[in-house]
Parts: sequence; C-alpha cells; structure tokens
Amino acid sequence: MNNKLNAIATFLRVADAGSFSAAARQLGMKQSAVSQQIAALEAELGVVLLRRTTRVMALTEQGERYRRDMTLVLDAMREAESRLNPADHQWQGSVHLQLPSGLGTLFLPHLLALQNMHAGLHLTLSLDDRIADLVSEGVDVALRLGTEPPEPHAARMLTRIETALFAAPGFAAVHTLSELAAHPHVRFSGIAPDAPLRLVSADETVDVKVNTVFRANTSEALLQAIKSGVGIGGMQLPLAARALQSGELVSVLPDYWLPDRFLYAVYPDARFIPQRVRSLIRAIEQLLPEITGNG
Repeated sequence: MNNKLNAIATFLRVADAGSFSAAARQLGMKQSAVSQQIAALEAELGVVLLRRTTRVMALTEQGERYRRDMTLVLDAMREAESRLNPADHQWQGSVHLQLPSGLGTLFLPHLLALQNMHAGLHLTLSLDDRIADLVSEGVDVALRLGTEPPEPHAARMLTRIETALFAAPGFAAVHTLSELAAHPHVRFSGIAPDAPLRLVSADETVDVKVNTVFRANTSEALLQAIKSGVGIGGMQLPLAARALQSGELVSVLPDYWLPDRFLYAVYPDARFIPQRVRSLIRAIEQLLPEITGNG
C-alpha cells in the first residue's frame, strides 16, 4: 500500500513538473527510479497515464482524470491526518485563489495581513478578469462575478454587487435615456461592441444602444478611463466608492442601474474542499460588508 501511495505521489509530481527529469530533481530521486514507479503504477492500473518521448511528456485522458481524482484523495488523507493533531491546522498549506482584478485590489491588503499572521499558509493570488480553467490551472477557489452560478463547477453565493453609471465631474450632464445614448461610453471588452446597455429602474428594464468609444479588459483601466473624461461607464459600487467620495466621479442617472451581479466562491470539485480553503473563504466573507458596503 505504501509503495502504491509513493507511486501515486510521484505520478502527481511528474504531472505538475511537466517532465520526469524535473520531478526527479524535486524529489531527490534518480530519473530511472521515477520512470520505474510510473511504469509499475500503469501496469497495476492497466492504463497508460503518460505519453512520453525523448522530448515531450503529456497526460493521457485517463491520466488527467486519475490526476484530478488522486489529488483529491491525497488532500483528503492529509486533511484527515491533520485532524488527529490537536494543533490548529486550518491555516496550513497552499491555496491558489483567483479574484476579479478590481475587487481583488480591495481584498489584497487583507489577504496580505492574513498571510503575515499565518506562516504556514502559502497564498498564490491571480487577479484576473479572465475565466480560468480551475482544474488545469490548479486554482483551489475562485471568486467570480455573475448574474447566476457559473457552470460547471460547485459555487456558493457570497454577496450582491451593485453597479451604477458614472462619469467625470466635467462631463456633460445627462437627464434622460436619450441623452445617455448620445454620449460616448466606456465598456468592458468582454461585452460585444454592439450589445445594448441594459439598465434597471424601480419601474422598468430598458436596453439602450450606446456609442462605445473605449473598451478594456480590467476594471482598473475602465475606472481610469471614466475618471479621465473619456466617457460614461458602469462601475461596481465598491470600486467607485473612493473616487465618488473624493469628487473624481459623479453619478449618472442615479434612478437607473445595471443589473445586479453576485459574487460567488467557485470550487473545482465540491467532493473535497480543504479546511484551509474553507477558512480563507470564511475570512473573505467577514470582510465583505466592509468592502462592498452591504452591511
């Protein structure tokens, strides 16, 4: 049993390292010993886990599935063993967290403080508005904004995020939807250029065709564009709050807002969520009222 566990651990190291030689260096083993362990594991399972040539190593479809499943199994074993120890292990180990770039900058000081408090915690942060492949990129949990739970992963809603229209203080005043359509706009580049701007009020939901003059793929770039006077743009209230308070932004058509989105914690696999990941999300939930203003 112990030999098989060692072989599984070696296989996972090879899969992560991308080559037998790199895995051998990390494990302090000879490359031939690594190859022998993988070959023995494949023989016992009756499948080919790795395709290898003199230059290239790649997981087969069965190998990728086995890597995902065995990662969960070994994590579960380590978690069970840690519970036998009376010491508190909730902040021990590595966590790869992906966050939206804008909200991520608001969370960053708090996450750094958390890292400083727990020497056994090893955070990897990806501030990225791109939708990552959680499994292939090794993301333990992602915070994602959406109007509904993202597919196909397990997700839990954490809070509602409001989005409204803003402009620079010197921008022309807007009193009606027709005036709004006549002015230049700033929008996220993930939205189709000709897509209408959907707005919601207490009485109606309307689609407004707007003239998009500037597009960007991060919230920070969009915020800077709106503040510079390039055009009117939608911005999440937590990201606009400081500029609104300082007078760098003004509200546009305050009786209308963009459809609410929700912040979800998204996990690659709900069958096993390590305690350190659960602890991190609990800590983030405690920060949400301060960061979003949704007390």
